[in-house]
Amino acid sequence: MTRAMSCSLVRMKWWLREAIIDWPAMRWRAVSDDISRGPVPTVDYIKRQIRTEAFFKLNLHSFYMEHTFASESNPLIGPAGGSLTSAEIRELVAYAQRYHVELVPEQQTFGHLHKALRLEKYAELAETPYGDVLSPQRPGTYKLLADLYKELNELFPGQFFHIGEDETFELGEGQSKAEAQAKGVGAVYFEHLNRVRDLLKPYNRRLMFWGDIALHHPELIGNVPKDVIAMNWQYAALDDYSKSINPFKNAGLDQFVCPGAHTWNQIFPNLDAASKNIINFVRDGQKAGAIGTMNTTWDDDGESLFEMAWHPIVLGAAASWQEGAADIQEFDRDFDWAFFRNDGDQFVKAERALGSVDALFGGTTTDEMFWRDPFTTQFQNQGRSLAERIRTMRLTVEDARESLLKNENRARRNASAVAAMKFAAQRFDHLGRRMEVMQRFSDQYWDAYLNLGDRAKARKLRYYTGAIYNNLREMVEELSILKEDYRKQWLAENRPYWLESVLARYDQMVSIWLTKSRAMNEALQKYEATSTLPNPEEFGLGTRPVVAPQSR
Repeated sequence: MTRAMSCSLVRMKWWLREAIIDWPAMRWRAVSDDISRGPVPTVDYIKRQIRTEAFFKLNLHSFYMEHTFASESNPLIGPAGGSLTSAEIRELVAYAQRYHVELVPEQQTFGHLHKALRLEKYAELAETPYGDVLSPQRPGTYKLLADLYKELNELFPGQFFHIGEDETFELGEGQSKAEAQAKGVGAVYFEHLNRVRDLLKPYNRRLMFWGDIALHHPELIGNVPKDVIAMNWQYAALDDYSKSINPFKNAGLDQFVCPGAHTWNQIFPNLDAASKNIINFVRDGQKAGAIGTMNTTWDDDGESLFEMAWHPIVLGAAASWQEGAADIQEFDRDFDWAFFRNDGDQFVKAERALGSVDALFGGTTTDEMFWRDPFTTQFQNQGRSLAERIRTMRLTVEDARESLLKNENRARRNASAVAAMKFAAQRFDHLGRRMEVMQRFSDQYWDAYLNLGDRAKARKLRYYTGAIYNNLREMVEELSILKEDYRKQWLAENRPYWLESVLARYDQMVSIWLTKSRAMNEALQKYEATSTLPNPEEFGLGTRPVVAPQSR
């Protein structure tokens, strides 16, 4: 059992007492939660995050904020119902202190600020019109940042400010173009970083900044003040991370290694990639003297559920507590008891099964695949190419869901994570069934279209229980069930803000299937009178089967 799980108790008899000797390999062990691109957790759920993270000896929790701080000096920026208010932050800071967890404001100061810069009041501060990046050419940029951080300083009493500054792709393309051409984009970037550092220096905080842009300009990393911490994020599952670690180490900068939970754009986290990323990055960070780990969750497409992220979050806690590389087999053996207080291994097996699906699909983003219009050549070709894997995937997730249904009462803690797993299993199963339905629809419709004289082939599309027409309507039924389950899962974690944006995706997909089922009904009614069927392309079935069914 890993030390983060078991606390590695060393019992020492002394005056009939027991002493617990335990210490972390890394001073700071953090989670960064994206609360800016969809889900904004409720105060109660953030308290659950704090309690659970503290239980696994994490001691920093960072709010990734682009526009979701309810600033009193700039009230237009934060969306109503979707921002952390000053009162909420004070309540959460006090709560976290009880659990020895420091809350870190992670307010962007350079890129990722489109939600503010789309407002006309702030548009002149954008590097490019209504873009994503603040322009360092505008004095108003620093007035805005000064106002925001003055408020944050009064609310967050800890020792860190995270200023973001990642992915400034537009820098040098707009208002700073001339300066970037004269000095180089890297120099402009580091000048802004240093100016923000000077702006916030009176608050006596250690600043953190994302290190991706700095790694593109390694020759300039030495210009970063030594009191600034590089937050070195890398999400690829690599064997060795020294290439990204050494530039900061050689420059004499403190750094955190920042792996990811691999939750973004996925129906369920890619646990194979997340485990390798976390274990190896933290191991290499320890070797290089990194002072901490910040495990990250992101909500790129706005629909991720944090309850699905606990396995990689807890793995990050274990890896950064113990010295050297964590043993994933040992971790998994301990996970059910440590997280669910289950004596068996049913839940971690389900986690691993669901976490392997991404690999079965070839590493694609499964959320994007789920929302892809099935009546397109791209979707249908992908379904045909993955036909054997789809059957394997469906059996895998159905086995996992069955096990969860049979064993859910064994979760004496954190049962909400079991509910999230069941939902993910249903989404995967529906996606697989959708691909199978589309393949059958294409095959059978083409067969009927190429054999119009055989009325049995056309009637087969509708007149029995398992007919394709009925399958189309089943897709609507399944999506409607998934939609309501998702609503329930979302509201267990998050505020209503943004929920309708995701539910609209379910509605759009339902509309696609309803439209096709109505068109199919009309086509088959017309066939009875005319013995003709619409061209398959009219149904979005433009890809003819490789071996077309032959006439009898």
